[in-house]
Amino acid sequence: MTYAKMNARHLIIDLIMGSDGAPITIRQLLLAANLFDFSENSIRVAVTRLSSDGMIESSARGKYQFTQQWQAWATDMLKRKQGIQATKPWNHDYLAVFTGALGRVDRTALKRRERALRQHGFRELQTGLFIRPDNLAESFDETFKRLILNGLEPDANMFRVSHLDTASSQKVAILWDGESLNHTYANISQKIQAWLAQAHECDVEQAARESLLLGREAIPLLTADPLLPPPFIDEAARHQFIQDVQQLDQVGQKLWQQFYDMVQV
Repeated sequence: MTYAKMNARHLIIDLIMGSDGAPITIRQLLLAANLFDFSENSIRVAVTRLSSDGMIESSARGKYQFTQQWQAWATDMLKRKQGIQATKPWNHDYLAVFTGALGRVDRTALKRRERALRQHGFRELQTGLFIRPDNLAESFDETFKRLILNGLEPDANMFRVSHLDTASSQKVAILWDGESLNHTYANISQKIQAWLAQAHECDVEQAARESLLLGREAIPLLTADPLLPPPFIDEAARHQFIQDVQQLDQVGQKLWQQFYDMVQV
């Protein structure tokens, strides 16, 4: 089985995510690094850079956790990983964000803005007009606040759309690649199920390592999943994907705890 590529930065983020966002010690990071053939220096450099980037911070001597901003992201990912209902039945309304008055000169602001919108499932219907189905369980105001927290300028305008003309409806229908999403749900589910069926045959170090690498396959989809309603995606495939990720997470956490206990952290 092939796995997603891993580097020291990924390892640190994934281990903190795997601890449900709780602080992790530098000793744990260095012990984990041995399983992936990363040097102690590469881990310490990655910790320094992640701190400089504002992603992690020291919670106590030798312990690191996500910063407040990235903890919000981690909490969202944790909810998705745990299958907590993040959506509601869709009544065919849409949420729309208009950014046309914000300008495009500041490339850094533009990048943050577009990343925030994309991560929350919005796609550009027309220049400066982003849209998504209004099926998120959180309230209208909560969605807007979360967009701003993640990089959308407060001067943007968000509104609810209850009707689209025929031409716009046709454009909306192809903004998301539902077929690709369904394929990815099924592909990752199959990989997880195959690994779970044989994981007990591996030693603790190998199984812990593989659980993290396999989890790295799921993280991009958890992060970027636009949380679309049917008929945009196959809801059963997405539900199965979430169930399989939950099982992988449970097994992986036990394996990593066994590993830390074995080396007496």
